[in-house]
Amino acid sequence: MDRSVIVKKIIMVIITLLVIAYVIFQVSRASFTQVKTVSAKETVAYDSFTADCYVVRDETMIEYSGDGIISYNHDDGAKVSVNEAVAGVFENADSAGKKKDIEHLKEQIEELEWLQKNLDNITQSPDELDKAIGNNLVEANQLLNTGDLSEVNGNIERVVYYINERQLVTGKTTDYNERINKLKKKLDELEKSSAKQKKSMEIKSPVTGYFVGSADGYENIIKTSQLKSLKPSDIEGDAIKPINVPSKVIGKTINGVYWYLVCKVTPDDILKLKNNPTLKLDIPVVSSQKINVELYSINQEKRDSDGVAVFRGTMMNDEMASFRRGEISVIVEEYSGISIPKSAVHDKEITKLTEDSSGNVKTDSKTVTGVYVKLGNSVSFREIFPIYSGENIVISDTDKNLTPFSNEFGKLEVYDEIIVEGANLYDGKIIARNT
Repeated sequence: MDRSVIVKKIIMVIITLLVIAYVIFQVSRASFTQVKTVSAKETVAYDSFTADCYVVRDETMIEYSGDGIISYNHDDGAKVSVNEAVAGVFENADSAGKKKDIEHLKEQIEELEWLQKNLDNITQSPDELDKAIGNNLVEANQLLNTGDLSEVNGNIERVVYYINERQLVTGKTTDYNERINKLKKKLDELEKSSAKQKKSMEIKSPVTGYFVGSADGYENIIKTSQLKSLKPSDIEGDAIKPINVPSKVIGKTINGVYWYLVCKVTPDDILKLKNNPTLKLDIPVVSSQKINVELYSINQEKRDSDGVAVFRGTMMNDEMASFRRGEISVIVEEYSGISIPKSAVHDKEITKLTEDSSGNVKTDSKTVTGVYVKLGNSVSFREIFPIYSGENIVISDTDKNLTPFSNEFGKLEVYDEIIVEGANLYDGKIIARNT
C-alpha cells in the first residue's frame, strides 16, 4: 500500500478521535450546572442616620496683650492642669524657634529609644510599613494640594517614623545608638544656648481641661446649662452665629472632660434613640475610629415634631478640640457577622427525626433560612441566622452557641463558597468543578 495513503488514514483517525473527545467534553460540560460563588467573609454593618450637629463645650478664654513672640507648649487637645504653663513669651523669634527645636529633638530621641526597646514587640511586616509610608505620603500631597498645611508636618513625621521602624524590622539597621547620641549632643547644645535667652513670662491655663491654641468665636454661645431646653430652631441654619474674637485671645481651655453634640433629629430618629442610652458616632474629620457617646437628652415638644438630641462624649484629640459643626452619622446599632448577598438567600423545608426521653421517635419539620454552598463539585445547603437585612446584603450571626436545626446540613461558616448564581439548586446536586 502506498505509504502516503497510510499516513493520510492515520491522520484521519487522529482527527476523528479528537472530534469525538471534544464532543464528549462539551456534552459532559453541558450536563453540569454552572454556578458563580463568593467567599463567605465577616463584616460589620450599621443601623444609622445622619444629622447636622453642633459641638457645645464649657470653654475659658486665655488672654495675653503684651509684646513678644508666643510659643505654645502643647498641641491642640492636650490635657492641662489649672495654672499650668501653656505658652511662653520670648523676646525674639530666634529664642522661640530654639524652644520648638528642643521639643522636636526630644520627640525624635524618644521615638528611636522606644523602637529599639520594643523591637521584639513590633508586629507590622515590611509590606505593611511600606503601605503606611505610601498612605501618609499620598495624604500629605493631598493636603498640600488643598492648601491645608497644618497637618502636613504630622504626615511627614509619621513617614520618618515608619522608615525608622522598617530599617529595624528588615535588619538594615541593628540599632540607633549612634544617631541617638548625636541627637542628645545637639539637644544639650541647644538647651545650653536657650538657657541664656530667658523667656519674659509664661501664659498659664486658668482651669483644668484641654488646651486649644485658637478660638473660633463660637465659645459659650450655647451654654451647657441650656442643653436640655434647646429647640430645633435654636440650632438650625444661621441661628448660631460666631462673635468677633478679641486680638488679646491667644487660645482657650475646654473645661473638664466632657463635650456635647447637639443635633436636629426627626421623629423616626428619636424613636431609634430612646432605647439606646449608649451609641457611637462616625465623624471622619475627627477620627477614623467610631466615637463612643452617651445619650444626654432628647428635647421634643410633640410626638410627631422634630427635636434636638444631645450626646455627651469624652474622646479628645486635636481634631475633636477644634471641631465645631458638621454632618455626622449616629450609629444606633452595630451588626457583626457573615455578609451574604440577598440573591443567595433561600428558604428550605427541613425534616429531621428526633427521639424524646422515652425513646419515642417523631418527625420535626421547619422552614429555615440559608444558602447553598459549593463543596467540590456538589451543592450543599447551610443554615444562616440573620441579624441584619440591608438593601443588598444579609448578615448572619457567627455566635458559636447557635446550632442549626439539622446537623445534616450544618450552618454557614467563614470562607464557605456561597452560590450567588445557579439554576435549580438543591442539596446534593452535581455542578461543574471549575466555575
